[in-house]
Amino acid sequence: MVGARRDDGFAALWSNPISRRKLLQATGAGALVLGGGAGAGCTSDAPSDSPDETANGNDTGRDGSLSASLANIFRDLDPTTASAVGTVAVNNYIYESLYRLDPFPPRTELTPELATEMPREIDPLTHRIKLRDDAVFHDGSPLTAEDVAFTIERIKDPDVESLFARFFEIVDAVDVVDEHEIELNLTAPTTLLAQRLVLVKGMSQAAIEDSPDALELEPVGTGPYRVLSAVSGQEITLERFDEYTGPRELNYDELHIAVTADGSARVSALRTGRAQVIEDVPASSFDELESEDDVEVDSARGDHLTGLMFHCGKPPFDDVRVRQAVMYGIDRDGIAETAFFGHAEPVWSGEISPDDPDYAEPDLTYRYDPDYARQLLDEAGFGDGGIDVDFLAGDLDYLAAQTPLIEENLRELGFVPNVIPGELESLYSRVTEGSYNLFLMKGDTSALGATDVEFLLRWTYYGNLPRQFMYWEGEPLERVEELLDEALTAPDDDARSSALAEVQNIVQTEVPIGRLHRVDYLTGWSASLDGFRPVPTAGFVLDGVTG
Repeated sequence: MVGARRDDGFAALWSNPISRRKLLQATGAGALVLGGGAGAGCTSDAPSDSPDETANGNDTGRDGSLSASLANIFRDLDPTTASAVGTVAVNNYIYESLYRLDPFPPRTELTPELATEMPREIDPLTHRIKLRDDAVFHDGSPLTAEDVAFTIERIKDPDVESLFARFFEIVDAVDVVDEHEIELNLTAPTTLLAQRLVLVKGMSQAAIEDSPDALELEPVGTGPYRVLSAVSGQEITLERFDEYTGPRELNYDELHIAVTADGSARVSALRTGRAQVIEDVPASSFDELESEDDVEVDSARGDHLTGLMFHCGKPPFDDVRVRQAVMYGIDRDGIAETAFFGHAEPVWSGEISPDDPDYAEPDLTYRYDPDYARQLLDEAGFGDGGIDVDFLAGDLDYLAAQTPLIEENLRELGFVPNVIPGELESLYSRVTEGSYNLFLMKGDTSALGATDVEFLLRWTYYGNLPRQFMYWEGEPLERVEELLDEALTAPDDDARSSALAEVQNIVQTEVPIGRLHRVDYLTGWSASLDGFRPVPTAGFVLDGVTG
């Protein structure tokens, strides 16, 4: 296999609270990986107003400034370890990647950013990448091949505990050819190298070695903005970097970004002009905002998924028939209308979008059929009902709105759900301890900047995550991992698609996570902004925007 599925350092990672938090942000409910992104979600201690009132006294939209309100939190800004979508959204302005994925649908175009060209094949196991010779770090020093090699090696370093390491096991070594060219030596050929290098953001080796703050809230990148001030989990002010030489066109001197946990507070900030852009517009407010003259709202559908994660290692969900019964027993159409006000599409035939060229229709397509669900439960020996389950349900708006509907559906099937609400941080510990049966969660793995199917599936169904969170073990998982390695090293698109088709079929049938809905990202912005477009993931894009 391409890489080890179990990390020998996993126990050490869990013993460290900071490392554990980072892993949970990428694997727990409400996180990127588990339907992957939102990232960490919102926190109750985040400020409920935009940063405009505290950021240098600037009026929103004047003197070259723009204020925005995020729903998703950021902690530190280390791009090699942090995968919370709030962090990713902020880092997109601070750092540049080797390659950048078009943020707008259909999100299929990769363009060089720090690189000057796509990877150049020397032989199937050797690729060279030319770098821009004009990229400058925020401290005035030039970016070199040494910095890019350092960044890749940092991702691969087991002591760093990067969540992206699993995607770079295929990279055997990174060599510096000259000041602005690197060479990658691979363990096996792959057609997905450029897609993986989207995860590589140029970091200053000297800055990191000089101060640990460069990995926290004083990052040194080459992006169009540098950090002026930041408060972890609350707000950040970015100022234009005048020596930026990259391809992006951004027109604001300062960006003031606040984390605003409460959806109604974000809407209020938009209406009053304290924020010019807000993400995650509450679905209940969308139609009303759409009728107002001073603001614009729109939806974009990507890979933002909700679902139920099962504890597959203990009764009743150690029986695949019971997991499937739940999938037949949830009224996804009703939830889409009631909880999402129509801004979500029920997921019946697999977690990969049917629009994706690597999508394969699985053998099993679910439907709302409570009678068949009860038949499956009877076959599994639970026909008499009274099936006690601990049901974890986070208190975030988009989760809490679904909880009573799912609880009702479960009771109709014969389950007796013990609903355990709470902040996500308090529920994570129950997942890692195994003291749960099913967990309502959501996220968006594609927020990381890679949208190919192999990436989306590997993030969730490879290595520690399925074993340590879903408690999914055995031959089906081992087969999934073998197939993902085959897809990564496939010689052509047809071979890759064939392997990925079988993976999609297995996870749809085994259902360690039952995907429920593909949810629209709802974005609001001031009507005074010219050229603004919403994106199908967390955050916002200001390239070319004025006003």
